[in-house]
Amino acid sequence: MNATKTAYVDNQFGPPSELISIAHFIQSTSQALAASVPEFPPGIAEQCSVADIRDSLNAVADNPRLMAHLIKTHEFTVSSLHMAAEKPTRSRKRPPERDTMNDTPETVAFQQVLDNVPLESCKLTAKASIFIRPVKSTDQNILPRAKMTRTDDGRLSADVLQAVITFTVNTKLSWRQTHVSRSSKHIILSSQTLGDLFECIPCTSNELPEETVGDGNGVTGYSSDSPRRPGCVICIEGLAYGDGESEVDYADKLIQHLQTFAKDSPPALIKATTSMHDTPLSTLSLRIGEPYWVLHQGNCEHFIVIDQIRLQHPSDMPSGYPLTIQITPPAPDVCRGCTKVPAALSIVNDERLGETPCPLCIPCWTAMGNPQNDKVLVVPFPKYEIGW
Repeated sequence: MNATKTAYVDNQFGPPSELISIAHFIQSTSQALAASVPEFPPGIAEQCSVADIRDSLNAVADNPRLMAHLIKTHEFTVSSLHMAAEKPTRSRKRPPERDTMNDTPETVAFQQVLDNVPLESCKLTAKASIFIRPVKSTDQNILPRAKMTRTDDGRLSADVLQAVITFTVNTKLSWRQTHVSRSSKHIILSSQTLGDLFECIPCTSNELPEETVGDGNGVTGYSSDSPRRPGCVICIEGLAYGDGESEVDYADKLIQHLQTFAKDSPPALIKATTSMHDTPLSTLSLRIGEPYWVLHQGNCEHFIVIDQIRLQHPSDMPSGYPLTIQITPPAPDVCRGCTKVPAALSIVNDERLGETPCPLCIPCWTAMGNPQNDKVLVVPFPKYEIGW
């Protein structure tokens, strides 16, 4: 993995933890919990309960009018803090004023409750602007709830203690290859395999149509279907885990490729003795915060980062693992013609355009008229439905 990663990726993660043996973690933690069962005094659970706070928060979240008022008030407060923190200029903007014309008695009473909260930590001060950032696309989630991968297995067992592992999938930005951003987040059990981990990752490259190659080895068209293309390698702690679906899989090809660059040095990666589908996570030693490299679909790269390793809890979902708990909305390419709306078509082999393939929206392609070259291909962009 160290040979395939680059420095700019390392700078966006970590620092990583020490190696954590999943099997040793389960054994040592379960023994420690069994040896020190806490004895709580009578009534301590009721005294420590936060049910009243939870119920009041849920009451606000379930009320669309109060929730909308809360969001607008927060946005107004944040913009006021940023404006107050700006350096004074000659053309200073007027401070924003909150519109109270549409306030109802319900929202007025709710705002009075917020203003009378005695905790100073609940109120934003001028110094808070240093720690406030704008909303990113990775903060959004297209899933309304956790998505189960399977129902037949992937089940937590009360008899066999397992580790629950949370990991994040990061993908290179199409407009800046030196940066990555979170594309999805998942939860997997230690009894499941690296193959289960890989198969639960949603990726837009899985929906690219298959090319139809003619007799002259040129692309003559694209299939309307999105077939499953085997081939994947996951690099973890110097070992390359292939999918094992062919005699020479991605792991072998990656190691051969690396050897062409460093013929006289020892190999940075060696192929694992088992494939990813035969490697349970409980047999691995992982680092929290370390990006592990994934390659599939020819040149589609991801970086898997372990965020959390913990024991199962009674409140965990009983089945459906691996779980997908967050998916960042995919950002489609912008039309190269108008540069205003997302592209809907990929134009291939058109001499009138500056690149091939060239993403265009339907109005721009219609305005260009019919091409004179009969080799021009018009391929609709995928709808990004598989795995979503």
